[in-house]
Amino acid sequence: MTAASDPGTAAASQPVASAADRRFASQMAQVAAAAGLLRGRRLEWRQLFGGLAHVTYAVSADGGDRYVVKFLTQEMDDFGLMIPIGDLIANTVAAGASGVGARVVQSLPDIPALVLEYIDGRTLDTPDLARPDYIPRIGRAIRDLHVKAPPMRNTTVIWKFLDDYLALIDQHALACPPGIRDWLPTIRRIQAALALNALPAVPSNNDLLAKNIMDDGRIRIIDYDFSGMNDPMFDVGDLAMEGDYDPDQIRTACTAYFGSHDPVQYARASLFGIAAQYTWSLLFVGMNALLTDSPAEGFDYWQEASSRWDWTRARLADPSLEPLIAAASAGAHSQ
Repeated sequence: MTAASDPGTAAASQPVASAADRRFASQMAQVAAAAGLLRGRRLEWRQLFGGLAHVTYAVSADGGDRYVVKFLTQEMDDFGLMIPIGDLIANTVAAGASGVGARVVQSLPDIPALVLEYIDGRTLDTPDLARPDYIPRIGRAIRDLHVKAPPMRNTTVIWKFLDDYLALIDQHALACPPGIRDWLPTIRRIQAALALNALPAVPSNNDLLAKNIMDDGRIRIIDYDFSGMNDPMFDVGDLAMEGDYDPDQIRTACTAYFGSHDPVQYARASLFGIAAQYTWSLLFVGMNALLTDSPAEGFDYWQEASSRWDWTRARLADPSLEPLIAAASAGAHSQ
């Protein structure tokens, strides 16, 4: 979709290409008027697909400059499905400062929206996460984010999201995938084990699905909807879960992160992946029921909740779970 940057005419005189273009025509005009680098320029808007929580556009300006505009979904904040928008904006700025995230060109909290650096690279697909050449590269990029980003202004732990999502489900009497609440005591055992050998909190993305990872010659990590200061093994475990890593692949990711194998932190990363998937199953229950306008047109949030729960249930029932809990707890009695 092409739109002029004059707020009085932006989008109005151009063909509408999608429901998102119609929904965001007014916000496009607001961004064009408010963003200093876009104001007064001829703009071409092209929707980027793959995001599940927000609507994002690539914007080409006359002169050849390109940017990304991310329209933030207020309901995700209102229902507590993600971190507050103010924290999301601040953390995206911090990640951009590290060189791992996209640089923030301008934040527009009143819209709310972000104008971001355009990364001219390839967005990964889920099978890419498990490629032997990508696992160590992504592990090192996670480390770079953790080490190079300035501190983020909020603390984010998966257990807070879990409690919030359970409360929302109870408050709104939401249906859940069958059996998911029956396994909550086991998740609480995992929570207790993960507390024993915790690492100092670092700036973390906390949402390492493939669509949040790009390759422009180096690995870039984008989208900070669940970000905050967190145990570094959560990012490694979330990556391992999203890539459906086997034990050897998790070891490869951990070794890339630390530079050597750490059996305790390997076990903790493995458990964090299970805890993350359980919690994200409940997130998609909430998104399915509570969002009035789906940010991802045609996406089946209920099916996503169900498939993530199926993955989690298999790991919770696997005999390897107990050795992982024991390994994650190793040596904690002497600390």
